Amino acid sequence: MGQFPLPHAVTDVRCENELEYNDLVETKVKYGKKATIAQLLATIVQSLLLVNVGMELAMATVVIGSLYKNPNAEFLLSDTESSWYGSILYLCQPIGSCLSGYAQKRFGKKSCVVLACVPSIFGWMLLWYANSVTMLYWSTITMGMGLGFTDGPAYSYIGEICEPRLRGIMSCVINMACLIGVLSSYGLSYVFQWKTVAAVSALCPIMCLILVTFIPESPIWLLSKGKNEKAMKAICWLRGWVDPHVVSTEYQELMFYYKTSLDKSKTIRDSKGVFSSFLWVKSPSVYRPLRLVTIYYIFTLISCLTPCRPYIVKLMYESGVKDTHSIALVLYGFMQLAGSIGLTLTVQKLGKRMLTLSTLGINTMAIFLFAVYFVCIKNKLISPEAYVPMILYSIIMFSGAMGMLTVPWTLVSEIYPNEAKSFASSLTTAIFYILTFSATKVYLSIETTLGLNNTFFMMAGSSFVGFLYLYRNMPETENKTFMEIEQFFVPQNEQTSSEVSPGPRAV
Repeated sequence: MGQFPLPHAVTDVRCENELEYNDLVETKVKYGKKATIAQLLATIVQSLLLVNVGMELAMATVVIGSLYKNPNAEFLLSDTESSWYGSILYLCQPIGSCLSGYAQKRFGKKSCVVLACVPSIFGWMLLWYANSVTMLYWSTITMGMGLGFTDGPAYSYIGEICEPRLRGIMSCVINMACLIGVLSSYGLSYVFQWKTVAAVSALCPIMCLILVTFIPESPIWLLSKGKNEKAMKAICWLRGWVDPHVVSTEYQELMFYYKTSLDKSKTIRDSKGVFSSFLWVKSPSVYRPLRLVTIYYIFTLISCLTPCRPYIVKLMYESGVKDTHSIALVLYGFMQLAGSIGLTLTVQKLGKRMLTLSTLGINTMAIFLFAVYFVCIKNKLISPEAYVPMILYSIIMFSGAMGMLTVPWTLVSEIYPNEAKSFASSLTTAIFYILTFSATKVYLSIETTLGLNNTFFMMAGSSFVGFLYLYRNMPETENKTFMEIEQFFVPQNEQTSSEVSPGPRAV
């Protein structure tokens, strides 16, 4: 079969003004319900892998809650061993994430799904057979390697296959999938012993490995490999299994967008060497959004109490929740899922900026009240009441999932230019997990040094600083085209100087 012909408008575009340029790059074409269903199906398959991610992230809480200084356990975890086991998953992820940037560009997004599923399956099996702390470490190291091939490729894939009107919602769907995984782990741990939870969890990556064969590859990646006919077929599938003439306009726009990105990245493409992709960091279209989401995520860690996650059982016990902590875990997982559903239902109307600022404000106040509660307990002004920390932590989980915890991941699928998307999304997720590892590893030391009340006062103050920063710098990306988002970070009057300048060749 021959190649689909490329229209003259694509092969020799001459834009006379900025308006024409924006119109050519990405028109907000609206398709029917079948297109929404097709994109949802592709998203659901990717979501299975994110469910697995949520289960992996939550499993540390389940295992530490069962083994931490528990005289009835098969083997025990000390303070040091708990801090390492609770954080080492985040340390291993960046290794896989850096490799996934190369794998995305070379083999495509679907191949990265396979590369993520295989080590995850082995990791769950190792955890199932674990009878020592060493085996716990090896299981989480294996899972961490697979985790690196998940987040960046998944969010890049969603950003590339979805229409602008659906991109934010579908990104929220895979965020919701991660929280479904968290809730599933907590729910299973309430019924089963932690080893049984590990065995059941292995079914998730196995199902994803099977179903990924039925969805198309990213059309933009196919175009980058010169597979124009397959790219057209992929677009037809994703827009509701339609005929090529229905998507011809979008196909032309994708070709134009790819060609424009190709021209801007000429210096980087001409560079040779393993680390040549890091030249993208010199481009304002990459380092400006990278700087924003990195700072955003720092405040996410603080305002959503992410460093406390592996030690939730310990935190609840110290705050008065002693006999109901297993039920509390299920409640927190449910509240996160409910918040994610709220985000999915409201993001188109309220936008990511409004949801970010409102949820950050709520979490800041809740953490401050948490600190006040600890002060009152410490000074015996009140007696510990289980419902107080459960309500406050539930508010933080719900509010965080509706904004701060999930929005930075949706931004990853939108804010980077096409040619840099694979590298930049992988670098971003690697930075996220390095920050998470660092915060989780040092949390117990900070709590021991400052005490619970001062630790939470410090977190509340830092969250307020984050509110001020994001109020000033957070853009609105909802229902914006890729070009509109790119022009926010690199305005039109800077376009000619924003291309990567020649530098020393990477070695």
